[in-house]
Amino acid sequence: MGVLSRAAAGPAAALLTVLLAFLSCAPPARAGRPASSSPAGGDAVVAGLNQLRAGAGCAAVRLRASLRRAAQGHSSDMAAHRHLTHTGTDGSAPQDRMRTAGYRPVATGEVIEVGPAGADAAVAEWMAGPPHRAILLTCRYTDAGVGRTDSPDGAWWTLDLASRGCRPPSAGNCRTEKRRCACGAGGRRDG
Repeated sequence: MGVLSRAAAGPAAALLTVLLAFLSCAPPARAGRPASSSPAGGDAVVAGLNQLRAGAGCAAVRLRASLRRAAQGHSSDMAAHRHLTHTGTDGSAPQDRMRTAGYRPVATGEVIEVGPAGADAAVAEWMAGPPHRAILLTCRYTDAGVGRTDSPDGAWWTLDLASRGCRPPSAGNCRTEKRRCACGAGGRRDG
């Protein structure tokens, strides 16, 4: 019976050894280094925001990769340091982070939040506060970027809103460039 028990224990022991080896290869959980979410949350935030903006008579904002990079970097920074603030740990302001990410803004706004798990809840939190609501419903913003970082404290959200500047139109293309420029003063978009 002892031989049979050892033989039966052999496959179970082998399975346990393989399982332990697999688990030891898994990346360890890192305290203080939250996992980033997918950009899909940004789509949901902007979709909800654009519905509210339409009700206020504002044009829809479009997601921009450069603003998403700025917002995601700031969400990750806030979560890593567990500090809800518009100033980055490097001393950067929202417009500084947008420029660093490759966007040249002339008007900027930023709203941040920690806690809400979903996009709709984050937008609802922002809309509940008059200063944040005013930023969300500022019609001059044309572009947006959303960052979200998950942590034990909840989701750290950043919504960056901005509009780009205009340069004087180049000779010969004034008419076409004028239509593309959000400023309406004639010229082409900068950035």
